[in-house]
Amino acid sequence: MPNKTDVAEPLNILEHSRTPQLRSVLMENLSDKIMRQIAFNLLQKTRNSVQLLSCITSVISYESAMSSLPEVMLACTTEFLPLHGRMLVVVDGDFIGAIVDALCGSTISSGFERYELSLLEHRIGKQIISLTCATIEESLAPLIKLSLDKISYENSGGILAIADSQDWVVVVTGIFEATIGSGTIKIIIPYSTLEPLEVKVNNQSGLLSGKAYDIGWIKLLEFESGELPLDIVIQIARAKISIDDVVKITIGTVIPIRVHEFGVATSTEIDLFVVKYGQDGGRICCSAYISEENIVSSSNEMDEIKKGDQLLEAEPVELEPLMNTKPQRRPKLRQNAVDRVEVLLTVELGRTKMTVRDVRSIRHGQVVTLDQSVGDPLKIYINGQHLAYAEVVAADNDKYGVRITALVEDIDSRDSE
Repeated sequence: MPNKTDVAEPLNILEHSRTPQLRSVLMENLSDKIMRQIAFNLLQKTRNSVQLLSCITSVISYESAMSSLPEVMLACTTEFLPLHGRMLVVVDGDFIGAIVDALCGSTISSGFERYELSLLEHRIGKQIISLTCATIEESLAPLIKLSLDKISYENSGGILAIADSQDWVVVVTGIFEATIGSGTIKIIIPYSTLEPLEVKVNNQSGLLSGKAYDIGWIKLLEFESGELPLDIVIQIARAKISIDDVVKITIGTVIPIRVHEFGVATSTEIDLFVVKYGQDGGRICCSAYISEENIVSSSNEMDEIKKGDQLLEAEPVELEPLMNTKPQRRPKLRQNAVDRVEVLLTVELGRTKMTVRDVRSIRHGQVVTLDQSVGDPLKIYINGQHLAYAEVVAADNDKYGVRITALVEDIDSRDSE
């Protein structure tokens, strides 16, 4: 029998979809400014070094915000007028103690356990809270004229109450370092209190109307998407072939498909740019063949290379006219409509990986090395499925084609043996 502690708790993977995904654009823009101004004001008043190490803004549940409060602190409940709601300003007891020690000239640099605030620390804590409230009023003045009336001071988190446990609050946490020690100042405001200002800011910036963009978000998205790797496939021929002809393919079959000296770089069936292929150090490589219009299609050798999504013409072909070997006798199968369905056969020169950023910046003549070595057989794909290996051969009427040298299933069976 398993112990009770060995039984895994059920996981509700849909829980996150039932909670609002809130973001405070207003406080994200102002929080760092507010905390830096507090550090500057404390530096002026105490004549001791006070630096802002970091500033964190988040939207979390009220219950989570209250559980993260320091054990020793001074908290002030403030009326957020003329908006409806209250605000908490919480100063860490360690930070108050560090300021007091700096003012009194303490030489103890190592931290010590703090259990309660002294009368002097309580007085200095009130001044830090007043300074914080004044800075918030000043920062929000362009949007609204606030009056932050202080209601009460508390040293215990269990007595504080500005919202219900299920409400969402904006929490701004500034981490400060004084001459002796460090600590935090927290500003906690219910999201519903700031919502009118959030709407006003969003309307002014066009975030709700769609007339402006979040530049930071766009830059981050562009950077991240630019690092995405793409599988680049170089194709040198395409043809439409019926399923009935696919079944006829065997070793030695010549497929009368025109092989171009130009290839096309594709990814997920999207043609990206034209290439001219060659070799370098025993590896197959290709150089980008790009004009200002992105695709060059003026030369006679590229009659079937087109602008648009389909760069290589996929002409219908049949195997019978140019098969130079006698087909093996096969049992006659019942013909039906499925046999006439056409699939796309592609001849692949090689592959490589490039990031989205590299593909966007590729230039004319740029050389790209493929995973194929000189002398390796070409790969034949049917609708993206690797079917066989082949080599380029001369066919009838001065045409070129590809001859099947091995089937993938034959190689797989030999490897398994």
